[in-house]
Amino acid sequence: MGMRFAGNLLKKLGPNFAKAFPKAIDGVPLPGRGIIGSVVPDVAFGAMSGMMTPGDLGDKLLAGTTDAVIGAGMTAGLRGAAGLGPTSKLGTAIEWGGGMASGMVSMPATDAMLRIKGGGESPYDKLQQQQYADMKEQVKQELYEQMLAGRRPGMLGDPFANQGMS
Repeated sequence: MGMRFAGNLLKKLGPNFAKAFPKAIDGVPLPGRGIIGSVVPDVAFGAMSGMMTPGDLGDKLLAGTTDAVIGAGMTAGLRGAAGLGPTSKLGTAIEWGGGMASGMVSMPATDAMLRIKGGGESPYDKLQQQQYADMKEQVKQELYEQMLAGRRPGMLGDPFANQGMS
């Protein structure tokens, strides 16, 4: 039953997917507004995602590519399901809105792939561990300086409290 329903649904949606990437409208070719024009926003969002991802170049490329591919597939799928081309106003709204929504969809997929690449840790995990190590080292250093100065930790800024202790 479920397979039959899905097959019938795909048969109905199939012709609409061709409308998602038209080569021409009313005989007028669309050199920059066809496939290239509809993929550019997804590539732009993917590039931003890659630039903002911490880690090495491989991590950045993986994050950006995943975001761009999922974005292009999701927006084309939404436009195709609606039977709209990239030049219609609603198609443009789907392109940009879907591009932003696909970033949220691609984030868990990107995070999982980055964890696989990083041996179970994503670049965000590594960054957090480094920040915790830095904070721990800073606290150690402050306590060490206090001990060298002859002060007790509870009496940091009150010189009168230390007078009776010597």
